[in-house]
Amino acid sequence: MSGRFVVLGPEEVALLPPPPLRDPSLPSSRPSSPSRGRRDSSQTSISSPSFFSSFSLSSTRAMAGIWLLLGASVLLLLGSGRVSSHRYDTNGGLEAAAERRAENLHRLDTIILLTYITVLIVIVLTAWLFKHYRFRFIHETGVTLIYGLFIGIVLRYFNIGLLESQTFDVVPKNATTVNEPPDYLRLGVNGDAGKTVTFTYELIEGFFADSEKKKHNERKIEQKSAFSPELFFNVLLPPIIFYAGYSLKKRSFFRNIGSILLFVFLGTTISCIATAVLMFIFTRIFGMGFAFQELLFFGALISATDPITVLAVLNEKNVEANLYALIFGESAMNDAVAIVLAATIDSYTMTGDTVDLMGILSAGVTFVEVFVGSLLLGSIIGCLNALLTKFTHISEHPILESALFILISYTSFLIAEIVHLTGIVAVLFCGICQAHYTFNNLSVESQTTTKRFFQLVSFLSEAFIFCYIGISVFVGNNQKWNIFFILFALISITLARAVYVYPLCELINLQRRPPIPKNYQHMILFSGLRGAMAFALADRNTATENRQTILATTVAIVLFTVLFNGGLASWMIDYLGIKHGERANEEERATTSIQPDEVGDYTTTSSHSGVTIASTPGHNPWDKAFLPRKWYNFDANFMKPLLTHATPSLTETLPSICYPLAKMLTSDRQLLSHQPLRMRYDSENGSCSMSNSLDQILS
Repeated sequence: MSGRFVVLGPEEVALLPPPPLRDPSLPSSRPSSPSRGRRDSSQTSISSPSFFSSFSLSSTRAMAGIWLLLGASVLLLLGSGRVSSHRYDTNGGLEAAAERRAENLHRLDTIILLTYITVLIVIVLTAWLFKHYRFRFIHETGVTLIYGLFIGIVLRYFNIGLLESQTFDVVPKNATTVNEPPDYLRLGVNGDAGKTVTFTYELIEGFFADSEKKKHNERKIEQKSAFSPELFFNVLLPPIIFYAGYSLKKRSFFRNIGSILLFVFLGTTISCIATAVLMFIFTRIFGMGFAFQELLFFGALISATDPITVLAVLNEKNVEANLYALIFGESAMNDAVAIVLAATIDSYTMTGDTVDLMGILSAGVTFVEVFVGSLLLGSIIGCLNALLTKFTHISEHPILESALFILISYTSFLIAEIVHLTGIVAVLFCGICQAHYTFNNLSVESQTTTKRFFQLVSFLSEAFIFCYIGISVFVGNNQKWNIFFILFALISITLARAVYVYPLCELINLQRRPPIPKNYQHMILFSGLRGAMAFALADRNTATENRQTILATTVAIVLFTVLFNGGLASWMIDYLGIKHGERANEEERATTSIQPDEVGDYTTTSSHSGVTIASTPGHNPWDKAFLPRKWYNFDANFMKPLLTHATPSLTETLPSICYPLAKMLTSDRQLLSHQPLRMRYDSENGSCSMSNSLDQILS
């Protein structure tokens, strides 16, 4: 190994014997205090009132191992900086120097990837620790941000990843006028023996070379640690949004669909406008040069809530299903609304038009067109996949079936982006449709595989994004920090959220039974954390100083809300007196007669044939509403029989004149699942035996 010291890598650390872990089922050696840190007895986690008092010997060893891994990643960074500092020498000429530069950059890329992988390993181990030991005032998401901050400090303030670089001034030939920035630059230089060597360079957005022309050490690793915003939108965000729709608890979600849609559409719009107005007043008072359109864009992106931490706490404490559905439903769908709002406002800003009534109406029409178009596109692709899995026997090959499911789901995002719609909206509703229809057609193995796959990818993507948000505080030159702008932004987003939460809840309570209680309203207000979506939207365009200020403010808001709101979520639930644990379960059982189903809300599965049978609505008070009742009837009589193997089939629900078409759209499994239809099916296929046993026919 070359160099003057040895770096202990994560692979070597992984070979060390793991510390002995205490069995969670065994009683703790510490005396328990019943008056501190309430927790449901059905959970195996150990309750504790604070971060520090929950540490036992085994948890201390586990945390020490985690920090050892994090330290190893830091040592990797420090080591890489020392051994790759010099890029050029006088031997070999220009071509050899260019080759050595490429080798050093490749090595630097590998070290960066290894560092991120090591940090992700640390995050996974931290998540495991939090599953076994409860820390009351901090959550794994907040710890992930702290890890990112730590790595960012190391990248920023330690001389690591230095490569010798130099800058040349390049001017167009013959004083050519350039109206757009070039994508590539060709530079011809005189090499050895008068030989001209041409180098081609690609433009890197967001980073600009120093004006210093002499050779100097450049923080190359800091530059290469920053990722393009397109990576977030095209790779990391789609699986997160799809899983939000695919894992949707449809029963509670659709029970509260009216309230959720009001929060998502009207609430997000009110929050956007209120934030922009408050920030406009502030910037005018303090003489900051922000246009109202820029503040509207900031209001749109910062309206995207991402209460991952709060939802995890709500799930751990097993709060009442309606509160969970309201918070989750708003966060799952308002990301899509915020994206469309931000894109509409951004395109309107780039045209340079002034804000007037016609412009607002035009922007509103564009918003509706893009959102509805994306919704329909995602739903159609989800339904097409349901038909494909229904009428093929691909379920006999679960690997192919799962691969097809994943690829078709991702195409909904790509097609929407190609046709100038919003891929995030499309992939969200594609996930909802696939969970409601396609999931019922999959084999049991594929059902498990697809759920676990998207759960895994979503977890890793979220972990990477929150870690990178922490790193971005210190890495990169596309942020401009303004403490006064940040402070008033925190005040503005809180007031803007209160402006729509309380009035809309009062409006909803005029017709809702049971109404949304005040403590639920306070918790909804408190759950307005910002996260990956707001950061990705802000990071997508940092060409101007104002946009750089918006990005820095967004990073600060994400850090504050995740660490403060997320850390106090458990305490806030107890303080507001929100029912959780067995109390919430008893109340839920008292108000509903049907337990939630893993596959669908209104489906049951035959134990003999695996045929999904659509149940009828009307078992709950909320089913009596006109629109839900009509949709459930339409879904049970047409959509479910068309897209799944559910019964009654279309041959029973459609008029007799449509029988040929209905039979063509009915699967063999549906025909065999009902006695009269089975007799007709056997006679039309020339069968002489009329068996009354479904098992005999299926065999």
